Amino acid sequence: MDVDRMVILHQVWEREAGGLAGHWTLRGVKGGILYVKTRSSAAAQELQLRGPSLVRGINKYFRRPWIKSIRAAKD
Repeated sequence: MDVDRMVILHQVWEREAGGLAGHWTLRGVKGGILYVKTRSSAAAQELQLRGPSLVRGINKYFRRPWIKSIRAAKD
């Protein structure tokens, strides 16, 4: 995995997620899917609702779209 992209992703995540970033923790990217640990089921539902707009917001910081979707991590 490209370390530079992950560093940018963490910075962009804070900006795009805003105040909700405290309820969501990035776990990793696999196959274009961004996995996020949520603090509660309500936070997981909010992530699901905001997922498409977060994907668009994140991808605008990269040359080519990288993230296809966002899912709550199982662990």
